[in-house]
Parts: sequence; C-alpha cells; structure tokens
Amino acid sequence: MTFKQLEVFLAVADTRSFSKGGEAVSLAQSTASQHIRALEDELQARLFDRSASQVSLTEAGRLFYDHAVRICRCCSEAIEAVRRFQGLEQATLRVGASTIPAACLIPDLLGRFTTAWPGVRLELQQGDTREVLRLLQDDLVELAVVGGRPAAEGLFVFEEIGDEQIVLVCGPDRVQQQPIRIDDLIKLPMITRESGSGTRQAVDSCLLKAGVDPRGLRIVAQLGSSEAVRRAVLGGGGYAFISSMAVARELADGTLAMVQVQEFEVKRSFYLVWLSGRTLSPAAEAFRALLTISHSVIKTS
Repeated sequence: MTFKQLEVFLAVADTRSFSKGGEAVSLAQSTASQHIRALEDELQARLFDRSASQVSLTEAGRLFYDHAVRICRCCSEAIEAVRRFQGLEQATLRVGASTIPAACLIPDLLGRFTTAWPGVRLELQQGDTREVLRLLQDDLVELAVVGGRPAAEGLFVFEEIGDEQIVLVCGPDRVQQQPIRIDDLIKLPMITRESGSGTRQAVDSCLLKAGVDPRGLRIVAQLGSSEAVRRAVLGGGGYAFISSMAVARELADGTLAMVQVQEFEVKRSFYLVWLSGRTLSPAAEAFRALLTISHSVIKTS
C-alpha cells in the first residue's frame, strides 16, 4: 500500500469518478484505475461499485475511507513538520500565551517579527497559564509565553525573559489615605482573576509570604481575563491587583489610581517555555531570539 494509492482512492471517492479523481491528483483515468485495482488486490476487498453512470463506495470502501483520511492527514502533517525545519521561507509557528503576554507583549513584537521573517505565519492561542501549558504538553503549540512557573520539573524548559510589577488599582473616587496597611486589604472589595492565572498565583504567593491568607480577602468577583478585571474596576466594581502593562494608559490619564501598600510589592517573571527534550524549529528559534533581544521591552519598572 502506498501513499499515492490512498491519495487516488480519496480523490475517486470524493469525486465519484475515476476520470475526475485521476485529474485531481494529476493522473490519467487508466493510471488511477490501476492504483485502485492494486489497492483492492492488496486489501482483498472491492472498494468501489462501478456503473456506467457513477462510481460509489462499497461497505468496505466506506470503512476504509475514514482510515485513509486519517493516514493522509498524518502524512501531510509529517511533511509539514519536516519542512518547518528546512528554513524560514514558508513556516507556521504555533505559540500559546497567557493573558498579558498575548495582549501586551506579543502584539508589540509582531511587526518586528514579520518584518524580519515574512515567510513565517504566527498562530497565537490564548488562555491562562495553566491552560497554555496544557496546550504545550498536548503538542498543540510549539512555544508558550506565560507569567508564572508552576511546578513541572522535567516536563518543560522555562527561560526567563523579563519581569513586571503587579499593582493594586481602583477608581480615583475610591482613593483613600496612602499608603494603606497590608491588613487593610481584607476590608476592600476585591476583583480577582481565576485560580489558573499567573497574576493570581503571584499575588496569592506574595500575600502568603506577608502573612495574609488570600482566602480572607473580600472577593466580590472572579473574572477570566485581565481585560475583564480592568473594565470592572473602571466601572467602579472595586479594587484589583493587575498587571502594570494592562493599566498603563489608565494610570497615566488618571481614570485609574494606584494604591500603595506598606512593605508589600508583587513582581512576577515572564517565561518562554517549550517541552523538555524538544528540538525547536528555526521559526521557534527566531521567535525566541527576538524575545531575548527585546528583554528591555518586556521589563517594566
């Protein structure tokens, strides 16, 4: 059984014609018929019912069709995977990113990346840190950019590419005497991210180190993205710990205010991640190099 035989079989099945099927794969009708005959001989089963008016799949042919589709798809993916390692002329790079890198970091670097490597198409999938690492583990993306480092020794390679500050913000009408004490946090109506978020994990870790149980906070809402948190705070919903990148414009124009907390600071690192033992494609290495060079863009004071 050959890949060409499967290709001809699918073409004939889809067009219901030996002549049209052969044409679809650049073969004469007689040659297409020879491929099908050889395939039927090997399988010892008739795959098509032939009549003067049309060609249709037999029951054995219908059973074989789904398997042939999967085999051809896998072969195409294997060819694409090898081609990705032949250079940067034509390649697709699949990257997963948690909320802040996806919204604030990667879009800022995209212009430089596409200018340097116009043949590489970037496909970005977004989720929280936990979801993105699952995409990486399931081999649905080649690289991930996340704002947290869960315990996963041996499974992933984490390369730190920068850090940022997470700040406590509120509407300007809520600003009280500053700085506040860390014990005052439990009195504030807080809007938080979900538990799989790198921002949430960083804040909870720093609170625990400062002697404050995050479960004691007065949480009025838990939302699934930094954008949702930002809009909720802008709407007067309460206070929130959020990436300084996500609210830089609002802090500058005064639509949001930063709240200082005595002897309390939250910083978190960004990481480029890939599967341990995996050889990165040239496109992935190019993307990695750009992130490394752009460390100053990622890092905020």
